[in-house]
Formats: sequence, structure tokens, C-alpha cells
Amino acid sequence: MSAEKLTTFLDLRPDLLEPVPQDVAELASRSTTSASITRAIDELNAWLRTVAEALSALPDPASVAELAIMLGQPPSTVAAAVAQLRERGLLWGQDDQLHLVRPVREAFEPYPGGLAPPSARPMSAEQIDAALQDCGAEARVVLERLLWSPTGAVRNAERPVSFTSARSPIERLLSRQLLRPLDSETVIIPREVAWQLREERFSAEPVAPEQPVITGRLRNSNLVDRAAAGAAFAVLHDIELLAYRLEAIPHKLLRGGGLPNRDVLTLARHLGAEPDHASFLLECAAAAQLIAPASTTALLPTPDYDQWLGQDAPSRWRLVIEAWLDADRFFARSSAGAGGHALGQEAYARSAARLRKTVVRILADTEPGTTLDRDRLVSAASWHRPTLTHGPVTADQLVEWTLCEASWLGLAALGAVSSFARLPLLPDLSMPAALQDLFPAPVERFVIQTDLTAVTAGPLEHTVAAELRLLADQESRGGAGVYRFSPVSLRRAFDQGWSAAEVQSWLQRHSTTGLPQALDYLIDDVARRHDSIRIGPAVCYVRISDPAQAAALLAHPSASGLGLRAVAPNVLIAAVDECELLPLLQELGHSPVVENGAGEVLLTPPTRRAGKQLTESRPLLSAAEVAEALLTRGAGHPVALQPGVTQPTAEVGLSIPRGTLARSIE
Repeated sequence: MSAEKLTTFLDLRPDLLEPVPQDVAELASRSTTSASITRAIDELNAWLRTVAEALSALPDPASVAELAIMLGQPPSTVAAAVAQLRERGLLWGQDDQLHLVRPVREAFEPYPGGLAPPSARPMSAEQIDAALQDCGAEARVVLERLLWSPTGAVRNAERPVSFTSARSPIERLLSRQLLRPLDSETVIIPREVAWQLREERFSAEPVAPEQPVITGRLRNSNLVDRAAAGAAFAVLHDIELLAYRLEAIPHKLLRGGGLPNRDVLTLARHLGAEPDHASFLLECAAAAQLIAPASTTALLPTPDYDQWLGQDAPSRWRLVIEAWLDADRFFARSSAGAGGHALGQEAYARSAARLRKTVVRILADTEPGTTLDRDRLVSAASWHRPTLTHGPVTADQLVEWTLCEASWLGLAALGAVSSFARLPLLPDLSMPAALQDLFPAPVERFVIQTDLTAVTAGPLEHTVAAELRLLADQESRGGAGVYRFSPVSLRRAFDQGWSAAEVQSWLQRHSTTGLPQALDYLIDDVARRHDSIRIGPAVCYVRISDPAQAAALLAHPSASGLGLRAVAPNVLIAAVDECELLPLLQELGHSPVVENGAGEVLLTPPTRRAGKQLTESRPLLSAAEVAEALLTRGAGHPVALQPGVTQPTAEVGLSIPRGTLARSIE
């Protein structure tokens, strides 16, 4: 092979790059193993698979001319398919001397195309016609049942029988050699008999050499693209809300993997979404390494999430869509409705990424704006992946799952294909400016209304959004948002060390209107009460400036259980630490702050982040680099990695490869 052909071969057989072959001899050996050949056959579309199967039904070697006769197709069409099989290393030799690699032939045994092996005593067409006429119509019905699967069970199949002594259609067929005993309990229809009754057809249904084209009514592509951009941005916004919620309230994974369904329901209510959509968002965020389990198995945002937030919307969407496309998981299996758990091990499937890309490739090859017909998509997916008919995932399920998720991500919208569908399969292609402009531009200003809400006219810049969520509770999803101020929300800011003046200054800087008087009063009131109580370890102590508040606290029914008692005017101590006492004081309407033994106020702990996930193993060299090195070195000479490049190692902490999240928790 030339360098170009060897590169193509490695691109079509990516399993041979992991690990990188050390020399030509190793590559040759690994490329003909049963495991590698099986994966290569699974990647064949229906037409290439039919050509390979037909070739395995012919004696070795065979020619393109013989293959064309068997398939009933023009030699040029068959020769093009043979060239593609040759590129994949599944056969070798010139067009008049074709040899299948042995594991390919074995993969279609024992009866490729439902044909028996060539007969030792073949019958001529005239002999077959005469024998069929002698046996009658009833016998013909028996043969038709064996046309596409050549064997059948018959008791005492090897018994001697003559046409005059035959008492049943099967005995008549045996006497005329239209059926032949394979063993004492099995009969087989000879190849030439089946071939003639099939009318020289290799497959029951004709297989199209070209991929099906998805056609349908065209919608306005600009309208579809705008709707798709809205859906894509909604996913980015929801992931941001999800990460904020996970940071605020820890959600721990189950011992066996996956997030409890009740936690998913809670997150769904917070997002204002369906549980299936919330589960999908969790899966996408985990696949993109934006969230991961910390050492406590609680899900938290990762350092990559902070970097992701700082990028523009098209770049953030690109990272999420590529992670979704490459994930070795069927996200739909992890939803509660399917009996699973978000991030659970039941969603893992090695073939998930390859099958998902099949449907996305069909969408990418469809003209933007074309309305999608599910039945046509299923037919196209079945042509690209004929193994779906007997795999763990049917073509119908694959299309349903992928089309739903593609609609959430903006690859389709309003029931039609969008222009975004072509981008995930071309990671090196920059997004056209026309599509980038469809994403809403971030804003830094908002309007504060008298009902203590802040209304944004578009998506907030991520730092402004994070600070506003600290001051107010977000009440709506989407590009434009509504945030509501309350004593509880403002207390979060004071817990972070903000002062009343800083809160008011920040709001005035970002508000297009002045602060309503009601909000000014609320900020001052919460700030005044915020540090009126300070608690600390004694086991812990409580200093209260108001004697009436101290008396009310001692009179509370929970005071005795916490060991609360007065030790000095306005000073109490408790038998529990400050973390257990804090909720009671907040429940009573107070706004306490925690101080250390030196009397210094302790601020809310800094933002927590999970350890960065360990990405899945990837080849360090591209197919072109490996091909060049192999051809330069030749057989018996190892391929050296690039200088200074080492294999990735796990980082300290809980590091989990992409696609194996739940399985690695324990």
C-alpha cells in the first residue's frame, strides 16, 4: 500500500490505532484477527455487506464478473464495492483474482446468502425442471420454505427411498435429489436447486447499491435554523443552571452507580423540565467533563466547567455536541422512564457512538429544511447498519432516541433538519458566521422592577449571571430571564462576604433603572440582621446582642436537645457544633454568621470543584502519522512516539474515563 492507501485503511479500521501498532508485522497480524474483522464487517453498509457475503459464497478465488452475475448488478457497480472492501483490508487481489480474508469468509459461514455449498453432484437446469414436474405442487411448497435457509429437520433423513415408494412430498423430493440428507435428522436443498427457484437472486429483497436519500417537504431553512439555535442555546443555559444547582446542593451517586431518581426529579423541577430532559442534561454534562463525582461521590462542576463558561455560545455548543456524539452510552436508557438511573451503568454500550453517528450522518446528508419522516429514517439507518436488525438496539429505537436528542441539541427543529446537523461530523470546520449570529449575544444589564424582580433582555454574561444568581433566585429558563430578590437570596451574598453597600453598588452598576425603594429597604434590613448573631465552637457558643432574642432561643423546644444554656449575659453555649446549630437559628428567622476562635467572621467556603476527569484513551498519533512511520520503518522496526509525548496517566483523585462514569464509582 502507498502512504495514502495505508492512511485510508487505518481511518476505516480505527480499532487498529489503539494501541498504536509497533511495526508492519503487528499491523498485518492484528488486522486479520476475528475481533478486528468482526468490527470492520459491522461497519459495512447493507450493499457492501451483501457484496462481501456473495463473495464468500463463491469459490476462492473469484472474479468481479462472477460476482456481478451472482448479484445481478453491472460489473462497474460491483467493482466499486470491491474497491471499498479492498480499502478496508477485507479482501485482496486483482478484480479477476479476488481472495477474501479468511475471517471474513468464516463470518458468513455456514450458508452465506442462505445458499448451500456447491454440490458434489450438481444438477442441470433441465434436470431440475423435470424433477420439479415429477414431484408436483405440494413438493414445490416445501422447497420454497427452504429457499433462504437451506436446511430443515426431517426424521430418518438418510433412509433409502425411491420415487415409486415415496409416500409424501418430502420423500419424493429426496428420491429426485431436490433435497439431500445432511445427517440423520437434517435435509438440505442443493445450491443449484435453490438458485434456480430463486430466479438467480442472491437476496430475498433487493439491496440498493446507493444509500437512501431522505426527501420530504421543504420548510424555510432560515426559520428552522433560528428555532434550532434557540434549542441549542437552551441546552447550554440548562447545563449552566444544572451545574449551579449541583454546586449549591450536593447530590450523591448511588453505591451501584447512577443518580437517585428522586434527585433527578428534584433537578427537573428546579429546571422546569421533564425528568427525561434533566437526565439527558446530566449525561451531556458528564460526557463533556463539565461535572464529575468528587471524593465524596457527590456530583460537582469540574475545573473544565469554569473554562467552558468563559467561551462564547457556539464554542460551548460545539464541545457539548461533540461529547454527546462520541459518548459510549445510550442516554435514553438512563432515564427513570426506561427503568434506569441518570449516569447509571445500564446506558453503557460500546457501539453507541458509532450507531449515533450513523443517524447524524443521515441528517447531515439531508438538505437543511427537509421535513423528517421517521419511517424513512429507519429505512436509511437499516441500510447503513444492517446489523441493527438483530442487535440489542433496533433501528426504530436508535432513530427515536437520536432524533429526540438531536432536536434538543439543535440538529433538527420544527420537524426538519437544520444547518447545524453538518457541524458535529466536521470538528475542524468552523461554524459559519450566519449560524454563529443566530445565538443570542450576552448582555450585562438588566431591569429591576418594583416587585423585587430583575428582568434580562437576553442571556447574561456568565460572571454577571453567577453574581446575580447569588443575589436573587432565577425563576425562568431561556435567553431572557427573571430573577427574584428575597431575604434568603440576599443572605447568600452576605454569607459570601458582601456588604450592603457592595450589593447596592453592584445592582446600580448593572441595572438600567434605579433601585426601587423596596429593594433598598430589603437589602438594609437583611444586612442589619445578618451579623446580629455570631456563633462559634465552644463546643459552640452564641453571642446575641438582643436579650429578648436570647430568651426566645433558650425557650425553644429544641434548645434542650442541642444543649443550649446561658453562660453570660447575651452569651449561650451548645453541646453541638456550629453546623448543627446554624439551621435552627435560620429557621427562627435570624441571620447568624459563623466566627472562628479569634472572633473573625468566616465566609462561605469557596466554590467547590470536582477533580478533572480522565479522558478516555486516544491514539497519540493520527492515521497519517502511523502510516508514514510504518512505511518508513518497515517490518520489524517499532514505531516511535513523538519526542516528549507520553501516555496519559490518571490524576490524583477519582478519575473516570468518559463513557464509564457509573461503572467506576466504587
